[in-house]
Amino acid sequence: MRDLLDDLRPGPDRIGGTLRITFSAVLAATVMLAFQMPFLSIGPYLVFILSQRDMFLTRAAASLGILVAAVASLAIYLMAWVAWDTGWLRVGLWAAIFYGGFLLMRICVEPRIVVGPLVVVALFTYAFDKAPDPNMVVSKVGWLWAILGLVIVCTFLSQWIFQAPTGIDLLRKQFREVLLKVEGVSLAKSGRHLPATPSFEFEEAEGRIKKLASASILSPVQAANCRGLLEAAFQILRDNPASGTVREASPSLARWVRQLRRRILLGSEAGPLAPFPDLSELAAPLRKAAGTLCSAAQSAFEEGDSVPARERPSLLVSDWRSNPEYADFALRAMLATVGCYLFMTMTDWNGIHTCLITCAVTALPGAEAQIRKQNLRITGALIGGLLGMGAVIFLIPRMDSFMAYLGILAAGTAFAAWVTLGSERISYAGWQIALAFYMTILQDPHPTTKLDAIRDRWVGIFVGILAMRAAFSWFRPLPAPQTVEESP
Repeated sequence: MRDLLDDLRPGPDRIGGTLRITFSAVLAATVMLAFQMPFLSIGPYLVFILSQRDMFLTRAAASLGILVAAVASLAIYLMAWVAWDTGWLRVGLWAAIFYGGFLLMRICVEPRIVVGPLVVVALFTYAFDKAPDPNMVVSKVGWLWAILGLVIVCTFLSQWIFQAPTGIDLLRKQFREVLLKVEGVSLAKSGRHLPATPSFEFEEAEGRIKKLASASILSPVQAANCRGLLEAAFQILRDNPASGTVREASPSLARWVRQLRRRILLGSEAGPLAPFPDLSELAAPLRKAAGTLCSAAQSAFEEGDSVPARERPSLLVSDWRSNPEYADFALRAMLATVGCYLFMTMTDWNGIHTCLITCAVTALPGAEAQIRKQNLRITGALIGGLLGMGAVIFLIPRMDSFMAYLGILAAGTAFAAWVTLGSERISYAGWQIALAFYMTILQDPHPTTKLDAIRDRWVGIFVGILAMRAAFSWFRPLPAPQTVEESP
């Protein structure tokens, strides 16, 4: 419970991020309602996918979204051209597409490139059985592109209006908060233990350093400095000083740490790093952490601030040809997905098509990672669905204006956005809260009181989870992988 409260407390730019997501989602929903566009629940939900924590990641997400839409559209067009009137051939092609997608997802260094097209393809599978002619499927794909363009415009407009920070700005703010805590601990006069610092701040900062370094915004030297500073700060905050003799030495430590942060963020423009101060008067835990900080800084600055030549990155893992586990993983995930498709088709229950999407997004290399994401998915869907049901039953029937309807939409979006901007332990649940909420109140281009959409979504997620558990956990469980790389 304490971890959940820590995940929900305000963090760097969490309020600003919530405002940006809420504004973008409400604006996109308003335009879609005004023009009576299809996929009403998908448009605002895409805002959550594209609205990243900083401007660089948002642009990267938009570019990735266009690539995903292009690959998925090509697969759907080819399916409509080759196997529109042949059911058995269509099932075989779906199986081949899902098998190839899951195999690429497992052997690709960046699985998100593959997950997106699989999700879109899974979304359109039921359309081939429901639409009377292929032109309707092609029309839906065209509307998907229109919605994607609208969401990108709304997201970038929100980022501009609310002045979204850059990755360096967020990293600087995180370091400033960490250093203030370090200074507070180092200036303590007694051995009183300060409140424990939530660990997700360090995990989030480490993730941001990795992303900035992969985009060459931070040089390897700067990234090493940032990681060394985080490690030392964590040790200082964990091991409080046990005596009052630190008062004389800690100000010089704080000044040196602040100078190091400036050197990390500005590079050589900040000037040379001052010699490390004498900290012999510090207590043993703090002196040990300070030594870690010093050694990290010295090793990072040995070769200066020049960026060394990098090896050309590979898109595939090194053992993708020889490791049989990848093919076994793809076969299991494909059987679970096709099984869900056959169940949906035989029961003529197209509303549970989310079972296919559940198989696609929870296909992770490891039973533990799969179960964790499945739990977040069903929990978020239940919370968002209950919020939507409360609005449909108690609020929407009493509304007499469109602004009140938008107010309900904004309130639900803000709650889901706040959860999404938390740590990785709960962020995916925020996405599911938003989608379930939208599916409940945004079914038609007018206020609705139907509840069958959220019922079908719950059933679809449950069926998808059962299929994945059967494929990966119940029948010959997979061994735990050495390294678990989750896909989003």
